[in-house]
Formats: sequence, structure tokens, C-alpha cells
Amino acid sequence: TLRELKLHTVCEEARCPNMGECWGGGKHGTATATIMIMGDTCTRGCRFCSVKTSKTPGALDANEPDNVARALAAWGLDYVVLTSVDRDDLADFGAAHFAHTVRSIREQAPQLMIECLTPDFQGQLPLVEQVADSGLDVFAHNVETVEGLQRMVRDYRANYKQSMSVLEHAKRHKPTLLTKSSIMLGVGETDAEVLQTLRDLRAAGVDIVTLGQYMRPTKRHMKVHEYVTPEKFAHWEHVGKDLGFVYAASGPLVRSSYKAGEFFISEILRKRAEAGKAMRNVAAEVAAQERKRTNAESAPTA
Repeated sequence: TLRELKLHTVCEEARCPNMGECWGGGKHGTATATIMIMGDTCTRGCRFCSVKTSKTPGALDANEPDNVARALAAWGLDYVVLTSVDRDDLADFGAAHFAHTVRSIREQAPQLMIECLTPDFQGQLPLVEQVADSGLDVFAHNVETVEGLQRMVRDYRANYKQSMSVLEHAKRHKPTLLTKSSIMLGVGETDAEVLQTLRDLRAAGVDIVTLGQYMRPTKRHMKVHEYVTPEKFAHWEHVGKDLGFVYAASGPLVRSSYKAGEFFISEILRKRAEAGKAMRNVAAEVAAQERKRTNAESAPTA
């Protein structure tokens, strides 16, 4: 289906080590996939990323939103992560296309839980709102690394404060959204810098954080500075929980689109939906009782 509909997954493009677990459902039985929209060519050149780059990628596929929705409806997934390349060549950086894709998925697979891992839209907050209002469940944007290493790790058009602003505005604009970000470890950061980044993410209202080991995709990419120990990853998971994140996943193979995290997030969303449904049922019952009482009071007496 992917090939027939000309779709791309970041699982393949970024050579993710968790692909088999996610696509197969894994131990939690939550089948997920991460679809990459707006083509397979990015306008940015981050030093950690294996997605190909160009200043002039091809035109957007107008049929892509519908094709993505049809594929997801046919697969019968529980949870999808929708991400994209950066498209700095477009006037709105792809925000309308992103939102259109989410709405198409909602129409054809209404039961599906949707996480959007978005670009920064060059910090233009009305574009962030456009995606936040499209019908997604989780708004994700990755800060990637600590503030002091941004220029070494990310493209020059990305920066720490811009990413924090995107995350903070998405939460402020739509408080019911879960917000999420990810940090790579092993690129030269210090413990103090990681802690500060986690604190900054919480201050921006971020609900969910993932921390994983940077792995060099090819010899053309930046080298690994350090392989972080499992004990250190466990430490950061505990720190994340202590700081008040709704969920923190930390481990060598954890990625922003992480399988176990999606299971946990889906459970949060289901409980929210059940609570909302219960409240609606209570409200409907109270309204019915009130109508019954009003009708009884207005009925003519014998």
C-alpha cells in the first residue's frame, strides 16, 4: 500500500531501530506507524538526520492527504504519528497540507489516535495554530538537543527558543492537546544542560518527553560523542517524572515516535475520551430529568 500510494515512512527514511516492534504491535499490542508527508526531501540539513536534502524539493502531492487517510483506514492501526520534512520553500512551510492530511484521516479513520510531529514553521505561530486546530490528539515538536549544541546539531534555521515557543504556543492555544518533545543524548551535552532542557520543556507546558541515544546514520553525519549508559537513561526517566511530565520515556533505542510511549499515550487519550463520554452522559441524564420536571409542572391539573 505504501508503494502504491507513493507514501513514505520516517521509520524507513531515518533508519529507525524500532521499526519491527512498532509495525507489528509489540508487546503492548498497539499497532503504530509513522508516516512522513510532503515528500522525502527536506530543505534543511541537520547533522544527525539521514533524510535527503535539497533547496528545491518537488511540488506537494495534492492527493497525498486522501492517500494517507485511505491507507491508514485500510491498515486498521490504533495510533499513527504523522511527521514531515521541513519545507522552507513553501509560503506556509506546509502547514495547510499538514492540517488537510489530519482532517482527511479524521474523516476516514475517526477511531485513530493521531500524533503530529511537526516542523517549527519558522516560528510563525498562526501556522502552529492551524495544525493544532486540525483534529490531532498529540502535538509534538522536537527540541532535539540542549541549547548550547543547537548550532552544531541542527540546521541554522532551527533554534532552541523557536522550538520552545512552538511547543508553548500549541499548548496555550489548545490546552486539551497533549504536547510532546524529544532530546537526543550522546552528542556532547552535560548533565546540567539536559536538566535545564527538561525544566524548560516543563515550563513550556510540555506533557511528554522522550530521551534516546544518538546513533550516527552514516559516516557523512556527525560522530557520536558518547554512548550513554542504561543507568543514566534510567536516571533521566526518573527526573522527568519528578519534574511532572505526564510520561517520560528514556533509553538507548527510544525515539520520538516510540512504541511503548504510544501505548501509554493512547491509554491517556482513551481515559480522557471515556471521562468526557461519562460527563456527557451525566449531562444528558440531568437535562432529561429537567425536561421531565418542567413538563410535569406545565401540565394542566385535573
